[in-house]
Amino acid sequence: MQSIKHDAKELAYIYDLYVAPMWREIFDRMVDEEIEFPKEGKFLDALCGTGGYAVDLSLRLGAKVAVVGVDPGEEKLVLARGKADIKKPNRTEFHASSLKKLSFPVGEFDLVIGDFSMLPAAEIEDALDELVRVTKKGGTIVLKLATQGSFGEFFSIYWEALYDLDLVGHSPELERLISEPLTVGNAETMALDAGLSKVRSVAKNERLDFSNGDEFFGSPLIASSFLDGWMAFLPDSETRGKVQQQLGKIIDRERQGSSFDVSVKATLIVGQK
Repeated sequence: MQSIKHDAKELAYIYDLYVAPMWREIFDRMVDEEIEFPKEGKFLDALCGTGGYAVDLSLRLGAKVAVVGVDPGEEKLVLARGKADIKKPNRTEFHASSLKKLSFPVGEFDLVIGDFSMLPAAEIEDALDELVRVTKKGGTIVLKLATQGSFGEFFSIYWEALYDLDLVGHSPELERLISEPLTVGNAETMALDAGLSKVRSVAKNERLDFSNGDEFFGSPLIASSFLDGWMAFLPDSETRGKVQQQLGKIIDRERQGSSFDVSVKATLIVGQK
């Protein structure tokens, strides 16, 4: 069973139609609930995706706020700029950029929001340092993270599938995959080490519901954003297909007619430069 490969344009549409509503909007709602936005200034939405939140934020906050979205995916930004052309928010712009080196001077932004919810853990520290660099003294930084414990229900049956297929030799690799995401405590410490003050965290357990194993593995969110990474340590496509098939059997056997629910530990780390 092989995953379907999509080009960058297709992935941008998949992100906009399926991933953003199911995943990103969880974190965007938390930001709206937890952050008191300044009434004026310049805001950065880092890893803005297809720009829906940046555009909506600009429309809500009015003409005294400028919103800049950055993302490495140029195809995503085509959609972001299209939304801006239709909704016509005040002072909103989008730029293609990785987070390794942003093309903004030191202290450019009053508020910086970084969507690190899908960023590999090994890249988060350097990305945070760059966000701190472009934030004004006294400005606020908000990080969105999916912290350790997310998808625990899936990883539990992953162990079982490996055992069923006599693949327990890969257990250490699965353990590394499970332990890779930051804990909330580690994320707070990272923010403090980056020089932020008044660091606080907000974490919520959000649930994603799937009617069965086929729906889980066929979900655009899972298939386009997570599945390849989860299966990467398995030696070949044939083994990955067998494991995925066994996972589906376990899901359908254990759910007993109910939905298959997985939890996401959605976390915000908030601090001040």
